[in-house]
Amino acid sequence: MTEDVVADFTGRFFRNHGESTATPTSGRIIMTRRRLVLATNDDKTTIPLSTVIDINVGNVPSHVKQFFDDTVTIGYDVDGRTRSAVIESTGETVDTFVAILFRCLLNGRKAAVKHPSRVGGRVKDTPVVPGKIRIKNRQIEVTTNRDTFSFDVETVMRIERSNKLGDRDDRVTLVVKYIDTDTDAGLTKTSLISPAKSQYVNLLGRFLRLEFDDLREEVADIDLTNPEKRVLVGIHATGGDIDFTNMLDGDPAYVTNVLNSVQNKDLVLENGNGLSLTAKGRIIVSERIEDVNA
Repeated sequence: MTEDVVADFTGRFFRNHGESTATPTSGRIIMTRRRLVLATNDDKTTIPLSTVIDINVGNVPSHVKQFFDDTVTIGYDVDGRTRSAVIESTGETVDTFVAILFRCLLNGRKAAVKHPSRVGGRVKDTPVVPGKIRIKNRQIEVTTNRDTFSFDVETVMRIERSNKLGDRDDRVTLVVKYIDTDTDAGLTKTSLISPAKSQYVNLLGRFLRLEFDDLREEVADIDLTNPEKRVLVGIHATGGDIDFTNMLDGDPAYVTNVLNSVQNKDLVLENGNGLSLTAKGRIIVSERIEDVNA
């Protein structure tokens, strides 16, 4: 292989070509920026990265689920039919491989961009311009001929798909609403990103959701006191405009300790208007709301 290798490790894999009786085999997993090769002593399977349409971490086909632990499932297209390859290695190796795989698939991809399409609740008359995508650690960056903008996964509030960008009704588009951390006002922005091929809309959305799932796992390990829970709910309900001393029935020093605690746990941040919830704080309020209100 004359191409530069970006990943090379050993593990087990299962190639789903329609059969349901095959078992995983051990071998080498080698990847360049153009292709993924699954090699054993007897044969090899080559998957061009241009055919990859989906990536899923942890979920495997039911008939081979018993054989795998830390996995990534790669969906790809072969002559119009979807095939999949399940790869298993150590958890750290799989995480590193997935990060490299997403970079190979998405970095440098051309996209039509409308940024921002909204600021807060205001619709902006922003032109649609060409741009290029680059993903980093929990961040998406887009460079256009006008400027470069980026947003962290932790600031994303909503992800949707649309079928329209500008005057075109056939352009599959990722609609991302996030908190603008570059200003003290804590405003939300909405950006429209439409890669040239629809498969990259799916992969970009998958990247965001997988990173957000990691956030959820981190949140599950956070222990909260009842006063901290009340602070999170209060900020969520009022937008941070609240008398915390009255809410917590405590002296100013006690209130300061509680607020410092939720900030140190990366659940609350200060902005020009007071306090707001981080992505982790929003997850706790939305997904553990009954516990928070206890």
